Amino acid sequence: MKKYQNIWESAVPYLKQGINKNFIIHTEGVVKAMELILKKEKGDPDILIPAAMLHDVGWANVPKKYQRTKDNADKLRGMKLHITLAPEIIKKILQSVNYKAFQINEVIEIVQAHKFSKPRKLSKKMLIDADQLSDAFKEQFYSDVKTYNSTPEKLYNFRMNDNNFYTKVAKDIFLEQMKQRRSEFESI
Repeated sequence: MKKYQNIWESAVPYLKQGINKNFIIHTEGVVKAMELILKKEKGDPDILIPAAMLHDVGWANVPKKYQRTKDNADKLRGMKLHITLAPEIIKKILQSVNYKAFQINEVIEIVQAHKFSKPRKLSKKMLIDADQLSDAFKEQFYSDVKTYNSTPEKLYNFRMNDNNFYTKVAKDIFLEQMKQRRSEFESI
């Protein structure tokens, strides 16, 4: 991640503005997941690592009413807004670190596909997998337990039923991580 430190440092202030969850913890998990996926799947880390870092920066510009709402229609509006508001932020950050226009466009295209799409390109599938895989990592899992006022067992059951993966490597890592989470909360 050191190679992408300037991108990360530029993303953090935006991530801190999202209030649905701890987006710093979440994004660190997505980056970790992407690095693990890239060990087995072909992809350009100079595109995919920044996409992982920047995939949720759009939440910074989503009105708080859509982030705090209990109304499902407003939650959906907020989710869609975070996708449509991200490109402007991504472009600004990546231009500041001298990314070329075609690289910026590729990162934006991948980020815009991480929700509400059934992508064909492996790079887009990899970001979706990394986003979901991060849910299983210890820090993210227990942060989500707190954020969603849940129990580890309820969240475990939700994640096991809700997460689907495109790549075998992501699915395998997810299942191993969830096995560890289960053993943690069962031993308490």
